[in-house]
Amino acid sequence: MKKIILALLLLLPLTAAAQTKDDDMQKYLAGAVPVNAEGFVYFEKTFDVPGKSRAELYSALKNYVEKEVVGGPDHLEKSRITEADSASGTLAASIEEWLYFAKRAWVTHRTIFYYQLVCQVEDGRFTVSLRNLRYHYVENDTPGVENLYRAEDWITDEEALNKQKTKLTRIAGKFRRFTIDRKDALFQRAARAVGLE
Repeated sequence: MKKIILALLLLLPLTAAAQTKDDDMQKYLAGAVPVNAEGFVYFEKTFDVPGKSRAELYSALKNYVEKEVVGGPDHLEKSRITEADSASGTLAASIEEWLYFAKRAWVTHRTIFYYQLVCQVEDGRFTVSLRNLRYHYVENDTPGVENLYRAEDWITDEEALNKQKTKLTRIAGKFRRFTIDRKDALFQRAARAVGLE
């Protein structure tokens, strides 16, 4: 009897780990990649920041975008701020950066990720959006074997999920997962830049 109880106790952490993995995967499944009325992938989130003026929020977000996104560790030379209008509260950047799928001593698997990051700022709140997503994928970093993909043709529910919408496909699903993770990091850091979280 003791052996049976011990065996059951040893299996509990494995079941909990499997449940956690399934819960984590839910954030990548159906509906995780929104498409706007025109059919384009478009991520957007609004943050309320009570007590902060548009000028304060704009300054903090501009500093964040310049230092951490445009000048971030994985950025490429074409990354730049394309609009900075403090009067209207609009801040936009076109970004070209490495999106890593694997980065270890002997293995580097990555794609060039292009997107626009836009912040629309007003008193006490701001909206951040990610749009015009594209990928320039050089297979195994081999020149000559490369593809350019639009997010609409690659990471939507129709392209990156199985027919039952219960699992990510092998290749497009990988792009979807890492794009969602990058979007989450960008939005979370924007919130942190203005003093949230």
